[in-house]
Amino acid sequence: MRTEKTRMLRSGEVAKRLGLHPLTVRRWVKEGKIAAVQIGREARIPITEVERLLGEQRAGTIILYARVSGHDQKEDLQRQVQQLEQWARVARTGQQTLTLTDIGSGLNTERKSLQNLLVLVQDYQVAEVVVTCADRLTRFGLSYLRSLFSGYGVTLTVLSPDEDQTPEPELTEDLLAIIASFAGRLYGLRSRQEAALVACAKQVLAAAEKHEEE
Repeated sequence: MRTEKTRMLRSGEVAKRLGLHPLTVRRWVKEGKIAAVQIGREARIPITEVERLLGEQRAGTIILYARVSGHDQKEDLQRQVQQLEQWARVARTGQQTLTLTDIGSGLNTERKSLQNLLVLVQDYQVAEVVVTCADRLTRFGLSYLRSLFSGYGVTLTVLSPDEDQTPEPELTEDLLAIIASFAGRLYGLRSRQEAALVACAKQVLAAAEKHEEE
């Protein structure tokens, strides 16, 4: 299981969250009322210190996020949900959770529940996002989401960071989608070249699958 590092805040942002003057925050740091880490000439304050002072103690919802690519994978979606909720009952006992699910490609950044999750994060309502494996959240660009979450003090927890749990048909669909996207940009959507390239990719994948079965 992988957990993100604690976000470090500048004194001005801490002052805004606490409703204090920045000079007050700096004075409290000098007096030891707020723990801080010196980075160069500037003191950075862990977000956990802000939450301690607010009495929040990591207050906020824990988002349990599950995704599959197609409606024929609803059983797998349910298995993900059960695994996440069981983990939360044991590892986050008593904390507020919200389960969000999507049916759609990991390449699609416009998934409804993913967009809802991002809105909640940017509204400072989320303490932690939990997924069974990283590609349930996104196929590509995970580092950008990590940076976004970190910027809002959100922990990203991946229950099985070293396991590839993506079904082979889903990988095939995503690969074809990538080929179709780039072919469309290169040759133009609905062009003969684009159609031919996608058809060729399908043949190669079908042949590879047949070879594995033999």
